[in-house]
Order: sequence, then structure tokens, then C-alpha cells
Amino acid sequence: MDLYATTRSEKYFKDPLEFKPERWLRESKEVHPFSHLQFGFGPRMCVGRRVAELEMYVLMCKLLQRFRFEYHHEPVELRQKFFSVPDKPVKIKFVDRS
Repeated sequence: MDLYATTRSEKYFKDPLEFKPERWLRESKEVHPFSHLQFGFGPRMCVGRRVAELEMYVLMCKLLQRFRFEYHHEPVELRQKFFSVPDKPVKIKFVDRS
């Protein structure tokens, strides 16, 4: 399934090209339940889905607690290959908070 096209479709998302991270909160009713199925659905769904999601949340929380992120370069565009990839290297500076 082409997730790049699906997540940019007005059929499944209101204002799909607008950056709205709150649309992914569990309380949000904005996301169609079948618009993205990275881990599958139903009896054949990936058994590690919840563990993978929790590990991503913990990693992001730990990084945000420890570092401030800075990006002082030109905007990055996406290129579509098998996955969406940046068109040039992304040079993010990690600034220690301590």
C-alpha cells in the first residue's frame, strides 16, 4: 500500500499537507482507522506492534529530555523511493541541555 499517497489524500485526512501532529493522538477522531496499516490489521497483525510503538515513544522522550534540536539549513524536500527519503543530508545539531 502506498502510504505516501494515502496520507496526502483529502479522502482520509482533513488538510493532509498541513503539519498537525495532534491528529495522531489517540483521542483524535480525525484519522480514518484504515488510512495507514504499517503493522497490518486483524488476526495477522504484527504481534510486536505495541512494543515497537512504546520503544519509539520512550526513545523520543529520552532524546527530547536530554537534547535540544537545531536545524539551520535550507528546507528539505522529500523524494519518493520505496520509502520517503530526504533529497539531501539532514544536518541536525543535538545541543545538550545540561
